[in-house]
Amino acid sequence: MSPRRYCVLVADSSAELTLQAVVELLEMDATIELQRVFTADQALECIDRRQPELLLTQSLLEGVDGWLGRVCHAMHPNPVLVLESYFYEGAALQALRQGAADVFFLPLIEIDAFKDSLQRQLERSELISQTQYFREELERSLGLLQEDQRAGRHVQQKMLPPNKTEINDYHFEYRIKPSLFLSGDFIDYFRISESLSMFYLADISGHGASSAFVTVLLKNMTNRLLRNYNRGSSFDILSPVAVLERINKELLETGLGKHMTIFVGLLDRIENTLQYGVGGHFPMPILKQGDKTEYLGGSGMPVGLFEDAQFEGRIVELEDEFCISVFSDGVLEVMQQPNLSAKEKCLLDAAAQGYDNLGDLARMLGVDQVDEAPDDIAALSVSRRL
Repeated sequence: MSPRRYCVLVADSSAELTLQAVVELLEMDATIELQRVFTADQALECIDRRQPELLLTQSLLEGVDGWLGRVCHAMHPNPVLVLESYFYEGAALQALRQGAADVFFLPLIEIDAFKDSLQRQLERSELISQTQYFREELERSLGLLQEDQRAGRHVQQKMLPPNKTEINDYHFEYRIKPSLFLSGDFIDYFRISESLSMFYLADISGHGASSAFVTVLLKNMTNRLLRNYNRGSSFDILSPVAVLERINKELLETGLGKHMTIFVGLLDRIENTLQYGVGGHFPMPILKQGDKTEYLGGSGMPVGLFEDAQFEGRIVELEDEFCISVFSDGVLEVMQQPNLSAKEKCLLDAAAQGYDNLGDLARMLGVDQVDEAPDDIAALSVSRRL
């Protein structure tokens, strides 16, 4: 492999050719591609056309005011090495203050020191060039990643249900605050029949794109269960526990190494009941009806970890008016209470106080003031009011 060639620009005075001896020295170096200019305009034009790795110049060129400062600015971040034709007190300090990387005085006496400095500056310039290249590559890759993230977010938002809607006389509302551009929390609710409707809140392990991808799988699984019910080929959608078992099986089969916690609820308008299944979800949803506000009972293993996972199912009777508040555990990360028990009590108190919408609840809990959440935050409200 041929050695790297460095472009060195020499800006000399056309009248005196004061740097001729230096030029002759550089011409003997096979790694240097030498370019010479004799005016300030020529030097600046050459720098603009092809950024040299190094510039050798005088502090004054053809009497141009502020020449050294101008050329150091044009060469930045590549170095400028100054060669003074005469010595005076403070010359070197003045040149360094204007941006020179090193200063030598003519005629060159310590040639080895000059060569060492020249080599250091060329190596420095090469490092700068490599840094710029990697930065540009990183910015290009980041741009592509951001495009992918925007596309993924668009897909994910398209999968979510309407932010507020009525299904079978039940009012549904949700809010999701992702910690990254994409969310690992997912919410859905849909009509099964004239009397049955289902909702769930899932929290996928991890953050970002990999977790968001699992939400696509989750949406597809529940859509397929609903289609099977409508075709009469499967009635798993009528059992939250059966839904959890199907999701657990299919998630394990993907081999993605992802799992989730999830709460699935089935509302029956005729029986006036909530049937639900718990897949490791925490905190448990809060049910408010009448003068009573309490956490729903039940437990179960996370979905996607174990082939023989057990999921608990329960049924509760609903009054004519009720409100169910469901949260992902990200809400606990941003609450200011000192411990878990205090945070759970704060959630219970806020739900007991009642709220017109999730915006009011977020203000009561203080989570609406959080700009950057350490974890995805999701909240779902299911209610019926006469």
